[in-house]
Amino acid sequence: MRNFASVDKLLEDERIKPLHLILSRPICADVIRTVLAALRTETDEDTSYNYDAIVAKCLTALQIKIKRPLQKIINASGTILHTNLGRSPLSKELWRQAEFLNTNHINLEYHINQQKRGGRAGFVNELLCKLTGAEAALVVNNNAAAIYLILKTLAGEGQVIISRGELVQIGGGFRIPDIMAEAGSRLVEVGTTNITTVDDYIHAITEHTKLLLKVHSSNFKIRGFTSSPSIKELRAALPSHIPLVYDEGAGVLEAGLSEDISIKQALKEGADLVCFSGDKFLGSVQAGIIVGKKAYIDRLAGHPLMRAFRCGKVILSLLEASLIDKLNDSERPIGYAAQLLAIKPTKVKAQAERLAKALPVGLAEVIEADVEVGGGSLPDEFYPSYAVAINCKVSLKVNQLVTALHNLPVPILGRVAEDRLLIYLLTIKEEDMDYAAEALVKILGKKDE
Repeated sequence: MRNFASVDKLLEDERIKPLHLILSRPICADVIRTVLAALRTETDEDTSYNYDAIVAKCLTALQIKIKRPLQKIINASGTILHTNLGRSPLSKELWRQAEFLNTNHINLEYHINQQKRGGRAGFVNELLCKLTGAEAALVVNNNAAAIYLILKTLAGEGQVIISRGELVQIGGGFRIPDIMAEAGSRLVEVGTTNITTVDDYIHAITEHTKLLLKVHSSNFKIRGFTSSPSIKELRAALPSHIPLVYDEGAGVLEAGLSEDISIKQALKEGADLVCFSGDKFLGSVQAGIIVGKKAYIDRLAGHPLMRAFRCGKVILSLLEASLIDKLNDSERPIGYAAQLLAIKPTKVKAQAERLAKALPVGLAEVIEADVEVGGGSLPDEFYPSYAVAINCKVSLKVNQLVTALHNLPVPILGRVAEDRLLIYLLTIKEEDMDYAAEALVKILGKKDE
């Protein structure tokens, strides 16, 4: 027992001390204590331990822990808006714009012209109206909060009508029926899984009906014999006092990217409110955005829950910068996903061929491989692209290659397909191409080996 190094001495060791900045000193201390406790159970008190050997064991344990904090990952999965990888990355230019605001005091809730306290996110809401064509807008911390706030404010304990085919569940267990129950609203299902008509909605209306909700299918599609009324048809048939709300979810502003109705079109056809995520097709930060009729937006903004759901200066400053950027460059595809999908497959193929040629002969081949948007944005829609398929050697199985890529200083995430690992070039940022190629060469060997 006496021959063990102390926790404090190990914490100050020059090989361990740099990890304080990544894990924090107390977490490093916890890991070291666990290592020392394990060593004590493996020996008797007469055993002597080499100090460097103890440090090595601590470093091994800390290297496992070091994968826990947030860190950069190279996305080679072929899913553009990968929810597990943070969906849409922000541009460095926008980040630098927001950095200045977040390192100083700002007019977050102060109206400079009127010299008094003002509302939060006023200019962001104005930008959203300009971008979408809505009367008014509101920003909350995510789209689930947007749906909950709408239900709680406009429906309360009343009835909410929704098609059976739109009772969706998205990632993380978020279910539309559950969020309705939490809000206290009473769910009224109409139609069938694949067919819902205008009459189905209208016949379900009672004196207790407070809201009609249409929901984007998010991460699935029903194909074949299907039918659902348009927002225009529903708005024309609904009594004027019943708000029509569309959970668009994906953030698709214009028609053409999806067979589902876009935000602008939904508003034009008569949706009273449309809500969507900020970090999907809009390509900005995680936020729940609600646009639509001013009368309804004012009610949402005045609800007591709005204070719990409101965003802080970091989110609002980044969202503001990205909205200004989009309004100033109308010719460029809006959002990270649309910009990647605009890249010609021939360019991606050329990048894949360069990578494949750098690896040992017969180990890698360029294949046609569709990419997907992901993030619950455009379900069941795929886009032609290319990937490098790595046929793993007997000495390096696919799971071993995956582990090796995950253990890199900057981990690389590909997609496993049977006994091959697919590296999708489209989703790798240009600045990371060389790193990814060098890492694969180091693990798999060079072309002439």
